[in-house]
Amino acid sequence: MFSVIGSVSTQEETVQLQRTLSFMRENDDDKGLMSTRSFEHCIEQVVRFHFPNDRNFHYTHWNARCHTIEPLWVHASVLEFIRSFEGSMRGIILVSGIRETLSSGRRWTARKEREYKELRSHIEDLVIRNARPDQDLSVLFF
Repeated sequence: MFSVIGSVSTQEETVQLQRTLSFMRENDDDKGLMSTRSFEHCIEQVVRFHFPNDRNFHYTHWNARCHTIEPLWVHASVLEFIRSFEGSMRGIILVSGIRETLSSGRRWTARKEREYKELRSHIEDLVIRNARPDQDLSVLFF
């Protein structure tokens, strides 16, 4: 599942980016042993290949596996990421690991699905409310 706000890419390009990033995640082993550094490097390469004509394309990645997903921390992290786009007119915020963090290795339940949707909605709302009107920011969940 993914969500996009804004229009950094066409819908088809966004779907391709999401599929590539999801494929990368799915090929990490069940324990998620790919190091954070390797994961970030892979994301950097995928973004670079997805936007080959814009070497300075601004993006940021928030990996929920490396952060707490308590509402106040999520709020602060998302606002920090939005501030990192101050000098950019366009960019993309990549969000990963929410499902893994919520499930904590347990069975996925309807309650967890509801929490996941609420957290996604919260992040989307923060971006919409805090991005400048002239900015073209996208949010991609994978």
